[in-house]
Amino acid sequence: MASHALDQRLFEKTADSLGNAGTASPADGVQIINGWLKVIEGSNSAEIIGGRLIELRGQLQVAKPDPDRIRELLMSLADHTTQVAQSRNTQEQTANKLENVATSLRLFAGQL
Repeated sequence: MASHALDQRLFEKTADSLGNAGTASPADGVQIINGWLKVIEGSNSAEIIGGRLIELRGQLQVAKPDPDRIRELLMSLADHTTQVAQSRNTQEQTANKLENVATSLRLFAGQL
């Protein structure tokens, strides 16, 4: 599992990228996805999220990504992130950050 400092930077980087949709590049998205994959590595509760992240990363790496599929993946990630946030095993501070990420994912998907 990654360090707490890495987690904090990733929350911030994710929020910044999703909040600045016009300036975020696919390469930025791939970098953030790779960070999240490291954070959730080995977590059974995040297995579905990992699969969606890998598929989204693949979409961002092709010459002509499918915006509809990206939108679907972002919405799915938002839903699963909310589920993890609402898990009784998630600390309140982390849950709030995860809910913020889920909201940002939904808003970003709506802009596509």
